[in-house]
Amino acid sequence: MGVLEDKPAGLQEAGARILPWAFEEGTGAFLYWLARPGQHPDDWTVLYNEGRGPLWEHHDMGCVAFLLAVLTGTAETEYFGYLYEVLKPTEHRFATADQTLGTTGQ
Repeated sequence: MGVLEDKPAGLQEAGARILPWAFEEGTGAFLYWLARPGQHPDDWTVLYNEGRGPLWEHHDMGCVAFLLAVLTGTAETEYFGYLYEVLKPTEHRFATADQTLGTTGQ
């Protein structure tokens, strides 16, 4: 669950660090992995910093689970809830690279 706070408790842990993996254009906001000492990368969780303010939002999940939650409208977030309304996915389609890019005939 996303909780707004000035500085997430995980950042105060000795040796904890953040690694940026996404930037929200126009806002200055970043999504980070929270990497704690001795933690395997598969266990890193997601932090969102609003960029132009002091608040952080921590999500106790990895980035793939977080992105899926945002895109399906199940993420508990102050920042990305609008995306589900904008996207309103009705159908998923997958195409091969050849279908998308066309074949060269070689």
